[in-house]
Amino acid sequence: MQLSGQWPLLLLNLIGTMLQRVRERYVKKKAMNSGDKRNTSMRRLALFAAVFALVAVLFAFSRRGQREAKWPLAHGTIQETRIVPDHGLETKWGGQLTWKAQYWVAYSVAGRKYAVWADSGIRRESEAGVRVTLPQARPSCRVRYNHQKPEVSVADCQ
Repeated sequence: MQLSGQWPLLLLNLIGTMLQRVRERYVKKKAMNSGDKRNTSMRRLALFAAVFALVAVLFAFSRRGQREAKWPLAHGTIQETRIVPDHGLETKWGGQLTWKAQYWVAYSVAGRKYAVWADSGIRRESEAGVRVTLPQARPSCRVRYNHQKPEVSVADCQ
């Protein structure tokens, strides 16, 4: 069974069924004790917010996947590696900085050369930790690019 394009609809159908069951329980519970209106309205508000957030996230991911899936693929080659700060966290006891490695990936489309920075997926608490974790052999890279603007691209190196 192939669900590649149908999964958002199936998920929304499942959410609708769950909401119907919650509503039925709510009506039944309300009939038994009609005094606690504040508590149930807060639950309803929280449920509505959760469902709205879930639908928004699913919509965003489904649109993103459709757009990038249409982009053609090109083979990329890592030209250089850099280590940059990734995330900083400051607390009462001091600061903590996380580091990550990025690859400068070159690719060509219709005889023209382009390049893009790609995330390596390597993160550590020190620059030295990132440097030690980098693989000895450079991984292969796939680059998805916008066929109308080949300089707009996303690289994936594994």
